[in-house]
Amino acid sequence: MTGPANRIGIIAGSGSLPREVAESVVARGGSVHVVMVDGAADASLAMFPHTVVNWAQPGRATAALLQAGVRDVVMLGGYRRPNLRTARPDLAFFQMLPAVWRLLRAGGDDAVLRGLVALFETRGLHVVGVADVARDLLIEDGPQTQREPSPQDRADAERGFALVAALGRYDIGQATVVANGRVEAIEGAEGTDRMLKRVAEARRGLGGSARGGVLVKRPKPGQDLRVDLPAIGPSTVENAASAGLSGVAVMAEHVLCAERAGAIAEANARELFVAGFGKQPLSEPKRTNEDCAITGFGGVSMDDAAAADVRRGAGILATLSAFETGSAVIIDRRRVIAVGTDEAPCDVIRRAAALRSGQKRRGIVVVGRGYEADEGVLHAAAEGKFAGVAAVSETGAPNFSEGIAGLAEKLGLFVGSVDIGSKEGEHRRD
Repeated sequence: MTGPANRIGIIAGSGSLPREVAESVVARGGSVHVVMVDGAADASLAMFPHTVVNWAQPGRATAALLQAGVRDVVMLGGYRRPNLRTARPDLAFFQMLPAVWRLLRAGGDDAVLRGLVALFETRGLHVVGVADVARDLLIEDGPQTQREPSPQDRADAERGFALVAALGRYDIGQATVVANGRVEAIEGAEGTDRMLKRVAEARRGLGGSARGGVLVKRPKPGQDLRVDLPAIGPSTVENAASAGLSGVAVMAEHVLCAERAGAIAEANARELFVAGFGKQPLSEPKRTNEDCAITGFGGVSMDDAAAADVRRGAGILATLSAFETGSAVIIDRRRVIAVGTDEAPCDVIRRAAALRSGQKRRGIVVVGRGYEADEGVLHAAAEGKFAGVAAVSETGAPNFSEGIAGLAEKLGLFVGSVDIGSKEGEHRRD
């Protein structure tokens, strides 16, 4: 902490957590000044000393905090990727425009958040974490509910923690669902609640016979814990219950609980457990080789950026193979949009397409081993405005049905095979 320990600035996005942090600081005798991001921050924050800013007004935000005698700030709540059409920039925005543009083009959410921290710290502020100012909001070790996890729940939780850790380097979501050792879902760009809703829909599609399983949530290795701690709340518990899960397992002291009393009451009413699990590693595991060869087919070529995304997707699928899962990965300029477990690749593509906006063709589909890149996959990719499809191979032979190269060219897609058994680090054409 660089300034008075009882004087905290809060740069507030959406949700209840900014208000809860403010209440925690004030309850301990401190004071806050809240920067409310227009269109995101909850109106209830107006009860505290505050300044409302547009997302493109870093100068106004910094000046308000410094004038209030604040040096230490927390950034929390939901933040959408900035939209230039809603910008009302101040002078500082234009001074920082080259750095802001790099943030907008960043390859993942972690890169954006790290960039935001750096931008504020260059202007005289010190970004701290919620654990530094409101540790009471973190879930501690052990069961928090009347129900405790069973031995199977604990085994599923440990598998989920290991999976999120293994995927950490790829800037994928912080949550997964594991049931009886099987990975049912991995959080992509849609967030935890939407992931839980698709688990519920998939189970209903099976006649509602699937029950049990655990939602696992923890930080990704290498994540900046000051600005991107995972969080759960009443809606998380409600959606986990609707999906038929047994409970929620989180990394102790590293996950926030919004509206804790309501969340725990909801879990008890639904007979779910909520538990913190300690001793989870924060360091990244051994890296998976991404230096693999790509062979292109048909008349549409892929550029270097697309080839890098294909290799990234192949690395993710290779990592998932250790957990006996992985049907397809969708990536757009290094940002992972969706990860399929045992879903059909077409379903993963359509899910990813629904999370994007705009008509420009971009992003790639990588299909895992054991799944064919057939006509349905190519049509789904074209309809979703993706640029191309690659299939993972260990032999260099394309896992495509006959005539795919011609169809891909007709649809304006590149198509290729990525050989995870090779270390050539190049892409070529046949």
